[in-house]
Amino acid sequence: MKQIDRLLIEAQRISKGGLELTLAMVLPDGDSWTADAHLWNRKQGATINRSSWPTMEAAVEHIHELAKEYLNSKDVPVIIADL
Repeated sequence: MKQIDRLLIEAQRISKGGLELTLAMVLPDGDSWTADAHLWNRKQGATINRSSWPTMEAAVEHIHELAKEYLNSKDVPVIIADL
């Protein structure tokens, strides 16, 4: 079953142009929060999806949505840490 799940993730990643979410950070930016998501393509390198949100919760939710859209080929979970 695990192999089937991995194949489904790989098929979804390829259908999105090969991009996968590799790193995401939510950082304070004055009165708002910035969500930086690094999307990686094995052939062309990384691109950064940067957006600004009024609350930290909205920025984290945006990262979760990107994680669903740009699946990681290793099925790595999203970890939220308040440092």
